[in-house]
Amino acid sequence: MPEHKRRTQAQRTLETTSSLLEATLSCIKDKGLMNTSTTEVAQRASVSRGALLHHFPTKELLMADALRSLLLREAQEAERKARSVVEESLTIDQFIDFVWERFSGDLYMVSMEFVNAARTDPKIKAALVPVAQEFNDAYLRIWEKIAGRSLDPAIQRRQKVEITAILCLARGMATQTIWRDEPDLFRETIDYWKELLKLSRGVAAGKGAP
Repeated sequence: MPEHKRRTQAQRTLETTSSLLEATLSCIKDKGLMNTSTTEVAQRASVSRGALLHHFPTKELLMADALRSLLLREAQEAERKARSVVEESLTIDQFIDFVWERFSGDLYMVSMEFVNAARTDPKIKAALVPVAQEFNDAYLRIWEKIAGRSLDPAIQRRQKVEITAILCLARGMATQTIWRDEPDLFRETIDYWKELLKLSRGVAAGKGAP
């Protein structure tokens, strides 16, 4: 019989924490942040509650790491898409489609649970702010890569405004999908934004209106 290589302690720890974080995100998606308990997370991850507390002594730490893992994964996927844009296998329009696709899925709905709770819970807000900033900074770096990095402070500021507008549009429309089932309208809105962005970037570059 072939010998099975024993997992190291570091591997076992990584597997356990990964299972706990995935179980946390799954529970938040299904039940909401306030109704997510460490007991149910442990059950979904198939670990003891003691093991959960060993890795995450408080619920706030568990929630913060779960959100961080989600946003990091999304930022890494966006980085991959950005490389495709730079390599000319993907257009800027397609990248914007990608952003909308990600925000109209589980990413936004789960992160929105944190945003709502952070309004009245200082501990959740303290956990949310740094990881959300990391996510926004990652998207800014991605947009700078797509749009072309510049040393000009005015261009840098404009690029920050552009990616902020893209993210705000995606977040706003994702919020409306909760009570509006109008996918065609949202698609037209995305196309409208693409045209405005092209016009705005053309004028900013001194090319005039197309």
